[in-house]
Amino acid sequence: MAEIRVNSTGGVKLFDADDSHYAQIKAGTISSNTDVLELGSSAVVAGTKVDLNGQELILDADADTSITADTDDQIDVRIAGADDFQFTANTFTAQSGSSIVVPDGGLTFGSTAISSTAAELNILDGVTSTAAELNILDGVTSTAAELNIVDGNTSATSTTIADADRVVLNDNGTMVQAAVTDLKTYIGGALTSLGSSDSNDAAGDVTFDNVFSDTYSRYIIYIDTMMPVDDGASLYFRFRKSDGSGGYEDESRTGYVYHVRHIRNGSTSDYNDGASSGGAQTFGRISGAVKNSTGEHGLKAIVNVYRPGTRQSQATMTYVRCDGTYRSHANDDSMSVILSSACNNYHTDAMLGIKFYFSGGNIDDNKIRVYGVTT
Repeated sequence: MAEIRVNSTGGVKLFDADDSHYAQIKAGTISSNTDVLELGSSAVVAGTKVDLNGQELILDADADTSITADTDDQIDVRIAGADDFQFTANTFTAQSGSSIVVPDGGLTFGSTAISSTAAELNILDGVTSTAAELNILDGVTSTAAELNIVDGNTSATSTTIADADRVVLNDNGTMVQAAVTDLKTYIGGALTSLGSSDSNDAAGDVTFDNVFSDTYSRYIIYIDTMMPVDDGASLYFRFRKSDGSGGYEDESRTGYVYHVRHIRNGSTSDYNDGASSGGAQTFGRISGAVKNSTGEHGLKAIVNVYRPGTRQSQATMTYVRCDGTYRSHANDDSMSVILSSACNNYHTDAMLGIKFYFSGGNIDDNKIRVYGVTT
């Protein structure tokens, strides 16, 4: 079968069926690798200028492969009886049903060699993006590995998410990066970790300084574990404030009013575990007597603190509401109890932290987390 080939010097060669003879078109000149070029029944010596005047130049024995220039400034190439290729000024066109075969690494646009393989270029088959949409990629510095994360990647990487991290969102048709803090604000009610304690070592107290501020009006403190060294000690707390010298001190002035009650296991009655009935105290109270026997879990509670950092023209008030459970020392059967307590503290200073301690003895072990609540 006859074949047309584009060579690296800019010429086009038409080979006959056995690939032994060809005619070349280059820079407006037709040449052949034979000494004699036959036009019909006439023989023309190679190198002689030939004027075909629009007549068909037949290249093979069965006369179905030819070159014709019967249209001004246009050359038509027929191979095996079909119009396969066409040349016009500065343009080479493969006709319908024909193709141009370029070996890998053999295609150059301007001075840039195309290194993509045919398989890689075929990925674009069916792409409906406009030129403007594709131009968005101009300047993209992402690596293939980074882009592949978007392409159905099912593997996960363990990472600690921080407020400054970004997530990709579709913002009304425009892809944008949004900070994690923006998501927290939008979702609402998000918890921001402000402090934690996790220790098995005995200590006189567990203190969190500089965790309360005007940033949040509500805080949640999770007491996962609080075990007293002394059996039957009650859990107390004091707020912390500035000491005026860059440090912190207890708010130990009279001003805490509390009421602690519990419901015993198997009982429908609630019991008074302690109240500041004699007037305001110098501390707040979370619970009644907590057992510390072997196998006991100590006290577990959720403590809500409201507006500890706010100062107003009138006397400010900090509210504490606690719900939890523990094993009571005060009863012979040592029943589990459901804890409910509340405490108000009126003060003129902004409360910046909180200290937990037992009514007697040290804290044996503890696990506590402090969060600010975005509302």
